[in-house]
Order: sequence, then structure tokens, then C-alpha cells
Amino acid sequence: MGLCFAAAGVVKVLSVTAFTLAWTHSIEKIEWQEDWHVTPQGLQLVEARVKGSGAGMEPPPEARLVNDWFQWSPKMAPLPQVVLGNSGLAGEWRICTDGHCRTLSDVLGRKLGAEPTVMKICDGATAPKAESGAMDNAAIAGEHAAVQLALARSDYAKGDFEGARAITSDIIQARPEDADAFEIRGNAWVGLKNYEKALDDYDAAIRLTPKVARLYASRAAAFGRLRNFRMAVRDYTEAVRLDHSVARLLDRAIAFRKVRRTDLALDDLTDAIGLAPDSAMLYRERGEVYARNNAYDRAIADYNTAIRLDPVAVSFLDRGMAYYLKGNKADLDHALADYDRAIALDDRMALAYNNRGLALRDKGELGRAYADFSMALQLNPDLTVAREHRDALTPQMARLAGKGQKSHTTLACAAGIKDCNRH
Repeated sequence: MGLCFAAAGVVKVLSVTAFTLAWTHSIEKIEWQEDWHVTPQGLQLVEARVKGSGAGMEPPPEARLVNDWFQWSPKMAPLPQVVLGNSGLAGEWRICTDGHCRTLSDVLGRKLGAEPTVMKICDGATAPKAESGAMDNAAIAGEHAAVQLALARSDYAKGDFEGARAITSDIIQARPEDADAFEIRGNAWVGLKNYEKALDDYDAAIRLTPKVARLYASRAAAFGRLRNFRMAVRDYTEAVRLDHSVARLLDRAIAFRKVRRTDLALDDLTDAIGLAPDSAMLYRERGEVYARNNAYDRAIADYNTAIRLDPVAVSFLDRGMAYYLKGNKADLDHALADYDRAIALDDRMALAYNNRGLALRDKGELGRAYADFSMALQLNPDLTVAREHRDALTPQMARLAGKGQKSHTTLACAAGIKDCNRH
């Protein structure tokens, strides 16, 4: 017994009993993984995971949040086969076994185009035949509609929004009751930045299936793109009612901030933390809300918890900013220590150099501050605040040079800026 992959006349058999399907959304950078077992009864989906949400790939209500991944175990019978859509654009499905991943193209030994790949259990004698062009004249109805939807989802996930729109438009013409097609086309319209048409399609999908939380969340996101945040709050509230989950609460908290209801945003984030108390991301989110409302000690407490749970660079950066905004000398030293730690963990983080530059400037260490602003710009030339801060320092550095002190170029180089010749 093996695992067969068939596409456009090519069939390959892998001798595996368990494997992971994985892919990355090329635009939203959302990670998706599925663990499968090969059983005599069929292909059994054991666990699914997604890191991030949106783009129509939200987790179900039963998902739990573990280390920023939503995880759940689908309750479904083994499947005789699975159809994988391939857009032929950048990125594709990956098959992972024993910690090693291969793309579908690598498995099949050929570059995939738009044709789907059939995955099923077989052996060498019963391997399925995949005839080139077999899908060209398939009717968009019944069992073939699922294949077309898989292609549309794949096109959308790989960033081919026009391809996804075209496929789903054909499905809708043949099957105007297909809520999934309206949803995917709505997502494609969002990718094409046509938010009004996206709203029309989400309206249609909701009329057909009014109890699906993700549809309200998707429509809310489209309202948000149109800066209609009050309508976004309305839809996110319905999504929360249907699916009281971390993802929905987080979405609504962000919308509440847009309409200046910080109190309600904090309520949602606190509720989400109750559902996922080990999520560092949620503590960072709530800490940011506290910090933006001058509740710096509460922000620092949340960042402390986030760092205890997951000591990543962004948490040190955020806590350093809260210390800096408190404004006294002792807290300035705490801020510097946090910025140092953030840079030690991620020396490509331009904002950490910019923020450390501000703290050094306030301590009177102008040469080191100038060096940090320069490094921030070297890493991210579009970080305009770093340019503004460095430009504001230039007259002071010139005055110091006029008094016989080292020039700002010399001070910057001495402080460790890597590309001194640029100044």
C-alpha cells in the first residue's frame, strides 16, 4: 500500500504511512499544515494547523491556540482521494515526511501548471491513470465543482486572484446556489482591491449560508478596507456570536480600536486571553492597547508575560517602547536594555535601532544615537522617522565638531555603524 499522486499523465507512488501537507499563502504569509495517515480505509486527516488568519483560511471554533498556531482535529471519515489544486505560480503544496519536505513538482518530477493533482491510496498495480487534458471539458457541476473550487482556492492562495475570480465566476454561472464559490470570489475581489464587489459576493454567500462565522469576518474585513469600521464592528460582532473564538475576538478588538472603543477592545483581548492563556501574541496585543492609552505599567506587565511565554525580539522591542514612554531615567535604562536584547535576537530589526537611537539621544550619547539611526535606514530606507531623527541630530553634531569634538561621521563609525563611507 502506498500514496499515489497523479497529474497530467504522470503518476508517482510514495511508500509512506503518515505525511504532512503544507503550503504558505504567498501574499498574506499564512502557514497551513495538515497531518494525514495512510490507512486501509482511506486517507485520514488527523490534525490541521494554521498560523495567522484571514484570506478565507480561518480556523474553526474548536481550534486551540498553541505557540501562535491554531490547531484542531477534524472529525471526518477517511477519504478515498483528495484533489489538490495547483496554480502554477510561485509556491505550491509541499509533502513532508520524517522532517523533510518536497514540493509536488519534485514528487512528480515535472513543473505543475493549472491542472489538479489527485492524491489517493494505491499500489503499483492500482495506481490511478491521469490523462492529460482530462479536466478540460469537465462540467462545472456535481463532483467536478469540487475540483474547480480546489483550483480556485489554490489560485487565490498563490496570489492569482484573477484566475480564482474567473474560475468561481464560471461556477456561479452554473451553480448560483454555491456559497463557497461566492466566498472564494469575494476573497479574489479583495485581492484585486475591488472591495465593493467583494461585499456583494460576501452578501450572497451569507444569504445562502447565514450561520458561517468566517463569512461575516471576511465581510467585516472588506468593510475595514473601505474604512467603514462601524459596519466592520457589526459584522465582527455577529462572527463572535457564531464563533466565540480567539481569532474572532482578536478581529473585533482591532475593529474596536479603529472606532476608539479602547474599553471594548481590552474586554475582547482579555476574553481571548482567557481562552488561550499561553498565547504570547495576545499579551503583546493587549500590551500595545495599554501602551497607546498611556497605561504603561499595565503594558509592561503584559509584555513581561509575553516574554516569559515566548522571549522573541518583538516583545522586547514593545516593552522597551513602554519603558521609554514612561520618561524617567531609570526606565530609560530599562528601555535601552530591552532594545539591546531585541537587536541581539534580531539584528535586522530596523525599528529597534531607531528606538535605541532615541533612548541614546535622550541620554546625550549623540554619536551612538546617530549610528543607530543610520543603521535603521541602512536596514530599511523607507523608515522615514529614522531619517527625520538623524537629520535633526545633524546640526548638533556639527556644533560639536566646531568645538573641536569628533565629527558625526567619526562618532558614528566609532559607535559601530557598518557602512561608514556613506556619510
